[in-house]
Amino acid sequence: MEHILIVDGTSDTAAQNLLEETGYTVTVVRNVAQAAEWLQRNKCDIVLSETNFQDHTGFFLVRFIRKKLGDARLPFVFLSSKRATKYKVHGLKNGANDYITKPFVHEEFLARIEVQLRTGALLMRTQRKFDDNGQKGLNPALGLKEPYTFGPFTINYQQVKLDKNGKPVTLTLQEFKILSYLIEKSNQAVKKEELLDNLWQYDAAVGLKTVYTHISWLRDKLRTDEKPGGYIKTVRQIGYMFVPEGLDE
Repeated sequence: MEHILIVDGTSDTAAQNLLEETGYTVTVVRNVAQAAEWLQRNKCDIVLSETNFQDHTGFFLVRFIRKKLGDARLPFVFLSSKRATKYKVHGLKNGANDYITKPFVHEEFLARIEVQLRTGALLMRTQRKFDDNGQKGLNPALGLKEPYTFGPFTINYQQVKLDKNGKPVTLTLQEFKILSYLIEKSNQAVKKEELLDNLWQYDAAVGLKTVYTHISWLRDKLRTDEKPGGYIKTVRQIGYMFVPEGLDE
C-alpha cells in the first residue's frame, strides 16, 4: 500500500487515523525541518502538509521539494485549517497539486488523495521510461552535439547535464529534454501541443498542465540576477520560446 507523509504540528490526528484505517502506511513529522530531512533519506507516494509551522511554512516545503530536490512529480497536498482563498491560490501557485481544508468530509478527502496517488504513479512510470540508462528517450542526435553555452549556463548533451558557472544544476531528464528541444528551436515560438506531442508522445498520464508545471520549474532554474526573467519566454496563445540572450524581466 502507498506510503503517505503527513507534516502537521497540531494535535489533529483525523487524517492520520482515517488513512491508516483505510490501509495506507503513514509517517507523521511535526515541522518542516523534519520533513525536509526525512524526504532526503526516504521515499513516499504523497505529502500532506499544514500551511503554518514555527520553523517554516508549508509553502517553503513544497518549494523545497520542487526546486531543491528537483521533484516535480511527487504529489503535494495542503491539508489546512486556513480556508481563505488567498492561501489556496498561494499554495497552488507554489507547486501544490491540491488544497484541502479542515474539517473535511471523509469520502471526499479519500477520493482526492486517491486521485493524486493515481496521477503520481502514472507520471512516475512515465518518467522511468526516460530514466533507463540515463538517456533513454533522448533524441540520439543530441549525443553528437557539442556543449552549448548561454549566459552562465552550459548544456552538455553527451553527459545529459546542465552547469551554471561550472556547477551542476539539478534537472529531471524531462526538463533536460524540454530545454534541449527549445534550444534547438531558439528564437522560435514552440506550441505547447508540440512539446506534448514530441516529448511525451501524448501519454495518457500527461496533459497540458504537466507541460506548464515542467516549464515553470525549468524557468525558475534558469533565472539569474543578471537575467531575472530567465531564458524561456511565454508567447501568448501559442507556447514558449528560448531566448539565448536572456530576459531582463
